[in-house]
Amino acid sequence: MYEGSSEELMNEKKEEKQEEYESVGGGLSDAQRARAERNRQRARVLREARLAPPPSKSRAVVTVQPSVDSGGGFLLEEKETEPKAVQPPAAPLVHRSQQPHCLECQRPFPQSYLFDTFHYCVCDDCRDDDEKHALITRTEAKGEYSLKDCDLDSRPPPLLCVRRRNPHRARFAEMRLYLRVQVEQRALEVWGSQEALREEQEYRARRRERAAATHERRRLRALRMDVRSSLFDRTRDTHEHEYGPERHNPDDDVYERACECGHLLVYEKM
Repeated sequence: MYEGSSEELMNEKKEEKQEEYESVGGGLSDAQRARAERNRQRARVLREARLAPPPSKSRAVVTVQPSVDSGGGFLLEEKETEPKAVQPPAAPLVHRSQQPHCLECQRPFPQSYLFDTFHYCVCDDCRDDDEKHALITRTEAKGEYSLKDCDLDSRPPPLLCVRRRNPHRARFAEMRLYLRVQVEQRALEVWGSQEALREEQEYRARRRERAAATHERRRLRALRMDVRSSLFDRTRDTHEHEYGPERHNPDDDVYERACECGHLLVYEKM
């Protein structure tokens, strides 16, 4: 407030001096008035710049994208994935005429976990998580029931599964879990009967045993070769004959020279 009043007093004094100068007869020319106006504008700009608050010193914020160790000596950047839309659970069938009937107790039920997840008509009261309605992995389904990937995915209708995170290897792909009773039904569709499925399982078991026996036999053979090569005396690998004095055999008219190893060199002289 004091600063503003001092500027007003200075401006009033300048105006009074200008009026006194003009009253005396010393008027300014147009060029002088233009230069004075420029000086006045420049002074006002400098004053405003001096009174303006200084800019705030803010540090630049650098966001570092997190990286994931691939385990092979490389760092992979995490890709920002859009959050998956959570699907609401299926609404229960309220009307009794539309409700499915349980395959175990033959009673209608509005909603169950197996029906909503695998479209398998079994109520929650009859659900057996230990034996019949247990969840098995894709590898177990193909190994125990002699199935292929096409039998699970391509043969209509494709079997439904639930995806779970691998509890043993966090970096591995998600596990696909199938309902055991549905896998058994699919195996019967592929092989035709329990006897054909059992024969196929026995054949694969015998083939695995033969492959294991062959692998073991090759491993033992390689081990024996390594042991024999380690016991082999390489100093006796090569032998140079050292012959004794020359002897003449008058019966055959030949000359002979014998080595310590028993080798006999026979030759004739012309």
